[in-house]
Amino acid sequence: MKAIKTSSSVAWTRATGNLYPKEKRLFEDPFSEKLCSPLYKFFLFLQRSPRINEAIVNSIEKSSPGEMGWLFCRFRYIDDVLKNSIATKEIETVVNLGAGMDCRAYYIPGIENLRYYEVDHPSVIKKKRTKMEKILGKLPDHVIFVPVDFEKQSLDTELKKAGYNLTSKTLFIWEGVTQYISKEANDRTLKYVAQAAPGSKIVFTYILKSFIEGENIHEGIKTMYKWVVKIFRIWIYGLDQAEMSDYLSKYNLSLIEDIGSKEMDERYMKLVNLGLSVFEVERIALAEIKK
Repeated sequence: MKAIKTSSSVAWTRATGNLYPKEKRLFEDPFSEKLCSPLYKFFLFLQRSPRINEAIVNSIEKSSPGEMGWLFCRFRYIDDVLKNSIATKEIETVVNLGAGMDCRAYYIPGIENLRYYEVDHPSVIKKKRTKMEKILGKLPDHVIFVPVDFEKQSLDTELKKAGYNLTSKTLFIWEGVTQYISKEANDRTLKYVAQAAPGSKIVFTYILKSFIEGENIHEGIKTMYKWVVKIFRIWIYGLDQAEMSDYLSKYNLSLIEDIGSKEMDERYMKLVNLGLSVFEVERIALAEIKK
């Protein structure tokens, strides 16, 4: 199933980022490797050799320039948003919309003091819950698993059943989801988020609408475009950066920042000097529910 395959590959990417020496890591994730499939675990075993790891990363960089660099920066950016929200005591709850194999609920300092809702497709939630129970022995009390099919089920209904209250000041994490679901499902999700307590925030990624529509497809991203958009139609929806502020305003959301490759390269990639580029196919936005 697409949802499981995608979450597994992201877990491998996170685990790969953790193979670098500490001074060259943009993030820490002690669980990602344990969540990988046997095949990905085999690759990671081989990647413990710096030479093999470099060869594999360089191979991906050659076929999809900037993809690995972007993902490493993306993981770090959302970690920073979450850590800052905890440090400033801005939030009481985290709702991770499309949690996949993301393990922030289990290792970010102070996260145990918040309610953390892991929301994803039922197939992903079932797999994640089983794996985390095996890894931890006992699931932590602050984590609540919420199986939802964004295309078919009501987010409001399922989160309410799980005990989430919209009056709670919340950080919504919506990472690597928008491109996989329809415009209608995206709009419904933002409409729901807009009902949360004023001052709540959402951090989310989106693919550029121009990429989905096949505009300005340069040599470096032709292969990616061919497979994920044209042939398999894995990515089906994109947004326009120029319209982002107005788009969010319709849902009572005020844009704080919307950043792409240049900002990510300056803010993060230059810190670690991994020799990776950062592509301008996906962007990440942070917005706040108006007071």
